[in-house]
Amino acid sequence: MKAYSFRQSKKLWREASEWIAGGTQGTRQPLYPEYPTYFARAKGCRMWDVDDNEFIDLLCSIGPIILGYAYKRVDDAAVAIIRDSFQSSSNHPIQLELARLLVEMVPCAERVRFLKTGTEATLAAARLARCVTGRVPIARHGYHGWADIWKHAEGFPEGQGGVHQAAGEVVHQFGGTAEGLEQLFKKSRQKFAAVILCPADTRPFTPENYQGIIDVAHQHGALVIFDEVKTGFRVALGGAQELLGVTPDLTTLSKGMANGYPLSAIVGKAAYMERMSETPTAGTFSVEALSIAAAVATLKELKEKRVVDHLFKVGQRLIDGLNSICLNHDMEEPKAYPAPVPSMPRFTWHPNEGNRCDHPAHQHFFSQCLRYGLFFCPWHVAFVNYSHKNRDIDECLEICDFVMGKTRRTWKRSRVQRMS
Repeated sequence: MKAYSFRQSKKLWREASEWIAGGTQGTRQPLYPEYPTYFARAKGCRMWDVDDNEFIDLLCSIGPIILGYAYKRVDDAAVAIIRDSFQSSSNHPIQLELARLLVEMVPCAERVRFLKTGTEATLAAARLARCVTGRVPIARHGYHGWADIWKHAEGFPEGQGGVHQAAGEVVHQFGGTAEGLEQLFKKSRQKFAAVILCPADTRPFTPENYQGIIDVAHQHGALVIFDEVKTGFRVALGGAQELLGVTPDLTTLSKGMANGYPLSAIVGKAAYMERMSETPTAGTFSVEALSIAAAVATLKELKEKRVVDHLFKVGQRLIDGLNSICLNHDMEEPKAYPAPVPSMPRFTWHPNEGNRCDHPAHQHFFSQCLRYGLFFCPWHVAFVNYSHKNRDIDECLEICDFVMGKTRRTWKRSRVQRMS
């Protein structure tokens, strides 16, 4: 295999550093300083950068691309809306169609409210829970976006990154289990407005654990919010709650809903959702219809094509192939596994430590995958989309096999040097 050159991409990076704060709009980009990447086009499960290098994409724009890039049915729906104007001073009737689809799909959904981003949705859900209960503290587990209330709860020191400590002082972490939640309630002695959990992060991923969390929360008068920004439509059409057979009070959705068009939603039980009008959550672009049209087309395609089944199959093919490669190369540390399901695979040298990715062999492997045509992110769970076919996964595995050989040689050599 021939390694890629990133000459034009580097040139653009130098220019961007003069005009764009931090040089990038992307999350944690460039992934590696030796080759920042600017992409010119994408189709299906592949992307081409400005140097005309071709990549198979296993990040899918950090999750939203559930069907594939430039997916015709979705883009055609968006174009049809554009012709008559997708933004106005009032509502567009297509909102009703999407709302009905969400109520049909998501178990807890009786009413719907549309927003634009996942962070916006989790903030609005927290505010709604406080409005309904008349309480302030929130218990949380997992990632819920970049807002101050969530970032302080992740342990940001006072003043770091401009995060205001006081904003998160009423948000308390628990261990992701019913027992951990009960301990928090007893230790705190406060009355909590809500418990929010992210199914992509909360383990064990079992009906018993999740129902236990719901039961404990309700016993203490708190609402339960599932942050299904990542898991919505990927683990099942109705998200983790459908797969596990449990029902929260409120749910936040975003990534997989509109195949890349910017959209999020809060859905939930009517008695709670009707209180949204009492909360200050209005936004200029909440009536925008382009993304809603894209979401309607996306959800219909998900239903008609049995997309979730396909995602599980190709995701498991990738997981099995990666573990076989590790075995063949006598690499015992790295593991591939569902996180929490095969459509969201994770591959890491730290399988018991979540997002940790500081192992030198881990960094070498992922950097070389990029150099040889596989867009495989070192710090985030991977995603597959409906356009990934078996032949694409097999091509991914060919690259991984080649790169693992290089990684093994480099890692074994460096260990010998450290020991000598």
